[in-house]
Amino acid sequence: MNSFISADPQMQTLQPMLIHERIRKQLVSVIETEISAVSKLRETIDDSWLKAVLMIRDCKGKLVISGIGKSGNICQKIAASFTSTGMPAIFVHPAEASHGDLGLLDSRDVLLALSASGQTTELLDIIQYAAQQRIPVILVTKNPTSPLANFASIILQIPNLPEACVNGLAPTTSTTCQLVLGDALVVAVMSLRGFTAQNFKQLHPGGNLGTLLIPVKNFMYMDDRIPLIGLSASIKEAIIEMNSKSLGCVGIINHRNQYIGIFTDGDLRRSLEAQVSLEELVSQYMTPSPLSISPEMTIAELVTFFKETGVPNVFVVKNKMPVGIVHVNQLASISGRGVYQT
Repeated sequence: MNSFISADPQMQTLQPMLIHERIRKQLVSVIETEISAVSKLRETIDDSWLKAVLMIRDCKGKLVISGIGKSGNICQKIAASFTSTGMPAIFVHPAEASHGDLGLLDSRDVLLALSASGQTTELLDIIQYAAQQRIPVILVTKNPTSPLANFASIILQIPNLPEACVNGLAPTTSTTCQLVLGDALVVAVMSLRGFTAQNFKQLHPGGNLGTLLIPVKNFMYMDDRIPLIGLSASIKEAIIEMNSKSLGCVGIINHRNQYIGIFTDGDLRRSLEAQVSLEELVSQYMTPSPLSISPEMTIAELVTFFKETGVPNVFVVKNKMPVGIVHVNQLASISGRGVYQT
């Protein structure tokens, strides 16, 4: 019988609240348990971690990652992360390795094996083979004195703490630590290899990640689509230019074609409210030293720029000269995948 069910009408009325509170406490307990484990993981960072990072960085072949069960799932994520950041990596299932896939290992490779207990029998064949072939083995485990540890070149120890599961059985705490450790290795190696945002873009041409790395110069309005007027232009001329380009502003340039000011819809409304003559110089009512961005700025950076400044458009400037303009509405049309959300 469900322990939450009671024949008492009053208890039945309270039952949903009790259930919700119990669920909330359970959720909080799991999260706090795993946060504590990750904090303990940070304390385990020692020379072994540094050696592992350097070993992977200096690998002349590929990083082969192996594990089974939930650890195997984590292995696949780590392999994907390494590959996407310029380090060739593959996941090899230990059972498949024992039936022919050992041929995937090369003397130039490095083997990264995940076994929380250090006693995963399915990993024995691939780890023994690597050791025989003098392929470096990095073992991630709770138990540094386990059978598999005997074959490891480097041991990365994760905290030997209970799983967050109510029965203490389902891999939760251990797999979280494996995942965080893997991410740490990926980012450290990526940094040492000098992997840049441009490199990342080359490996992620599709999807939202690729879109976020597109530079402004690839989609900004250019040439005769840029609303510009000279320093001696009148407000009336500014209105005409604004209407013809339909971007809600006009840029002001000096005799050297340098971008020195902006006149917006807001500036125009304030001028009209003040009953300013349209024949007056626009330079008297423009915003001097306006915001501008580089043509190399990425969409990801532009999204942040628009959110932080609240402006609807911005001129793209190179060597003090306007080479383009970007409107916030372009972001939605560029990706179609919601890169800009308020």
